[in-house]
Amino acid sequence: MGMENKNYLVVGLGKTGIETLKFLGQRGFNARGTERSPQSSFNNNEIESLTASGIEIEFGSHSDSFLEWADELIISPGVSINTPYLVKAKELNKRIISEIEFATGFINTPIIAITGSNGKTTTTTLISEILTSSGFNIFTGGNIGTPLITVVKKADEYDFIVLETSSFQLQATDNFRPYISVFLNITPNHLDHHSDFEEYFQSKTNIYKNQTSDDWAIINSGDEIIKKYSENIKSKIVSFGNTTEHENISLTGNTVEFRNEKYNLSSIKLIGGHNLDNAMCAIAAAKIAGCEKEVIERTILDFNPLPHRIEYIGKHHGVDVYNDSKSTSPGATIKALDSISPPIILLAGGKDKGTDYEILTGPLNKKVKHLVLFGEAKKRMNQQLGMSVDTTIANSLEEAVEQAFSNSNEDDSILLSPACSSFDMFSSYEERGEVFKKIVQNI
Repeated sequence: MGMENKNYLVVGLGKTGIETLKFLGQRGFNARGTERSPQSSFNNNEIESLTASGIEIEFGSHSDSFLEWADELIISPGVSINTPYLVKAKELNKRIISEIEFATGFINTPIIAITGSNGKTTTTTLISEILTSSGFNIFTGGNIGTPLITVVKKADEYDFIVLETSSFQLQATDNFRPYISVFLNITPNHLDHHSDFEEYFQSKTNIYKNQTSDDWAIINSGDEIIKKYSENIKSKIVSFGNTTEHENISLTGNTVEFRNEKYNLSSIKLIGGHNLDNAMCAIAAAKIAGCEKEVIERTILDFNPLPHRIEYIGKHHGVDVYNDSKSTSPGATIKALDSISPPIILLAGGKDKGTDYEILTGPLNKKVKHLVLFGEAKKRMNQQLGMSVDTTIANSLEEAVEQAFSNSNEDDSILLSPACSSFDMFSSYEERGEVFKKIVQNI
């Protein structure tokens, strides 16, 4: 059956879903949309424009009639493939794909795709800035900002497409094939979305699944889970970490070496050893893409930390304050703790994603003098962590900040690194971080 004759059902009408429906309508494809939230949550002008073009949209539920009509389901990033609706779709042998899988079917431009549990946005942005500084015309999107589907009609204008890719997006891919793939790290995350850690990890590995010997994979060989899977990678491998098995990018102190060129990163503005990993990946990807050493090094040293990622807020009442609201998993919080000198007062909590918080116990014992818990996950976090460090419970972020300052002394550090998503109290990690900064400024 040709694409123009198929019936496409877009499941989930967030930004990506709406843009996918727009594309389908513009191409004259048979399309419908289904969304569990009420219509009042959406932009009426966009919805009216879509329905005026002949696209049927349902709100408040996912109907069986729409499912029976569909040949293929294109799922938005926030929709779990394990929802009853999609389980039923699989039982009916409906093809289920993500937006990036659908969009790349129309794109010939080389893709650089980045995934991992932590550091995706920083690495994606850094690679994009290096390529742009090198004179390449770049589109940056995917899980960061702009859906890939929006660039299809002008993809040929770009030299490279740089994509941040999440496990949600990668899970429903069949043919997605980046020219350069980057797998930064893996720690338990999104276990409220995936059935278990193995499913989460396997979703990430889809970034390599269709690569050939003409492509490149940049992997963290210091991660035993990723290293073990590397036996299945068919592309050329560049690894960072402890390895001599593949072409290697190495770090000695603050000096990175790759292909007999040395990059002095001693004045890098990014905080933490994990950001040196991110920089190594950016160097390897940029060099493979054809960038010059001088441009790569200069761009990395000029690069400013992104907001909400171990963002230094300043010294307040003699205490250094850091906003790491982007840390939405225990693994990310561990990296933040590793990046800051003790003693630390840690603010953690938020929406519980089903992860095991006990992996924080060791870092808490080493670095944290006081733990302040807030949000939906605070009780379970207290059960798992409260015995390992002096802990208090707060009923709001504002109360958590007040308790953090009351338990601090001069030259301590206060760190917001929640280890949880923000959706219990805030619309996004960005909103949570901005609220945190305002509370600190008002104290």
